[in-house]
Amino acid sequence: MPTVSDTSVNVAGIESVSGPLSRVQKMVVGAASAGYLFDAFDTYIVSFAMPAIVVEWRLSPVFNGVLASAGMWGMFIGAMVWGPIADRFGRKAGFAGTVFGFSLLSCATALVTNTTQFIVLRFLTGLFLGGMLPVVSVMVAEQVAAERRGRLVALPPIFWPVGLFLAAVASFVLIPRFGWHSLFLAGLLPALLAVFVITKLPESPRWLATHGRSRRETQALSAVNGIDSQRQSVDTTRKAAENRSLILLLRPPYLQRLAMTTSVLFFGFFGYYGFALWLPSILALHFGMSLARAFGYTALVGTFAILGKITAFFTIDRFGRKQLFYVGFGMSALVALLFGLLRQPLHLLAGACALSFFLEEAAAGCVVLPTELFPSEVRGTANSWSSAAGKLAAAFSPLVFGFFMARQLYYGIFITMAVFFGVACAIIFLFGIEAKGKTLEGLGAE
Repeated sequence: MPTVSDTSVNVAGIESVSGPLSRVQKMVVGAASAGYLFDAFDTYIVSFAMPAIVVEWRLSPVFNGVLASAGMWGMFIGAMVWGPIADRFGRKAGFAGTVFGFSLLSCATALVTNTTQFIVLRFLTGLFLGGMLPVVSVMVAEQVAAERRGRLVALPPIFWPVGLFLAAVASFVLIPRFGWHSLFLAGLLPALLAVFVITKLPESPRWLATHGRSRRETQALSAVNGIDSQRQSVDTTRKAAENRSLILLLRPPYLQRLAMTTSVLFFGFFGYYGFALWLPSILALHFGMSLARAFGYTALVGTFAILGKITAFFTIDRFGRKQLFYVGFGMSALVALLFGLLRQPLHLLAGACALSFFLEEAAAGCVVLPTELFPSEVRGTANSWSSAAGKLAAAFSPLVFGFFMARQLYYGIFITMAVFFGVACAIIFLFGIEAKGKTLEGLGAE
């Protein structure tokens, strides 16, 4: 790629620093973890509210799928939009803006009185939910050393199933006593995180460097790495801005990488979100469980999801990125085929826990994969567009699964999941890039 001399700062020093995490790095990872938790909580409360909504508004399974997918369509568009915003205005702006937006809109959903209002508000909420995760993943990836980048980018997603678990617990406690509207009132809490991001977190030093802000970047680099800026050796070379635009994503090798990451996330998340969003309804409507029992089962499933994410955290830098997909999606395909044949409640619980465990391992790989393969100037865009492919699949899957449910083609859900998981594994095998232990510069993603 052509380069020219300029006056900004080279941030390769971040990749070489492998000492203890600085206070600022811990705050960044902690804020990202809280973001994942709140994002998951807000995403999943819809699935827990659905059984009660179906009864109250007398909805068909197909229209139930329409309501469940409304937020996903918003998330698809939001993921497309917020990546370029974060590349243009900074990671902090993207992080705080998305959290504040979905917080207020989720709270407003508690006031809806009909399906039209619900669909509109969930779509608008999704615009912000879909943009947050790819932005915070990039923010973490740009501030840590290569040998632990995989673990630290995979750490915040551990709190995604925690959000699922809390959503199940909140549903178990609130819905029987106060109705499904009460779930959405809790959506105001993430606004506090947005205030923290604005007032306490530094901007990504890589983003500052690529935007020619030398003094500010040096200060941010010093804060992130816990070193004295007067003793930090910096290089004054950077890529020419005209050669680092979005056009990069349409050129080799980044076009091929974008095609690979978007394909993996589309096929993988089709089954992932379809299963996660429909599980409470499947247990309550198909197997006739009470809402309390269905929510209790789903809460237990959430604990195995947490274990899956923790397993990914401890294995990603030891065994690499690809193994997460082979084990996660590969085993999920087999378990999905088995799960569709189960009928006894305890067998269903065991199958759902196993499927949730393996899916979360694969999902951790999906989070890390796009953050390591693209240059800093377009990393937010590439990551968010890859995420958008997953959200597009998530928007379609409730509709497809609703179609199967309405026609009592129950096993069709799990055959579809297995096929899509298998395709995701095949793409990784044929075109995946192993980033274990490699610097962003070494990956051509400086």
